[in-house]
Amino acid sequence: MSTDSFDVEKWIHFAQMDFDSAVALAEKFRPPLEIVCYHCQQAAEKILKAYIIAKTNTLTKTHVLVDLLNICVQYSTEFSVFKNVCIKLTAYIALTRYPSSIDLTEQAMKQALKDAQDVLDFTKSKLTEMGFGSAGEM
Repeated sequence: MSTDSFDVEKWIHFAQMDFDSAVALAEKFRPPLEIVCYHCQQAAEKILKAYIIAKTNTLTKTHVLVDLLNICVQYSTEFSVFKNVCIKLTAYIALTRYPSSIDLTEQAMKQALKDAQDVLDFTKSKLTEMGFGSAGEM
C-alpha cells in the first residue's frame, strides 16, 4: 500500500473534488442525476475514509457507507446521526454502474447533495479538531 493511501489531506481533497463535481453537474440544464448522486456517495465515502485513516492509519476497503460509519462511531458516537443518510447514499453506487429500472428525481438528487454536504461538513470539522485540513482549504 502506498503512503498516499494514508495521506489524510489527500483523502479530504479527493472527497471535496467529488462533491464539487456533483455540484457542478447539478447546475447543468439537464443534470445527469445518477452521476451527481454517484459523486455524492463518493464524497461521503472518501471523507469517512479520511477520518478512519486519521484515527487508525488503516484504509478500510469497502464502498458501503454504513460499514465506514460504524467504524467512525467507535471514535465519536456523534456520527450515528448519519446512518440513514449513509444507507441512501450507498444505493447510488449500483444505480450508476449498472442499468436500473429505478428512476431518480431531481428532488432525490438535491437530497443527495444536501446529505453529502452534511457528512462532509461534519467530518471535516472532526478532522480539523484533529489538526487536519484548514478552514481555507476545506
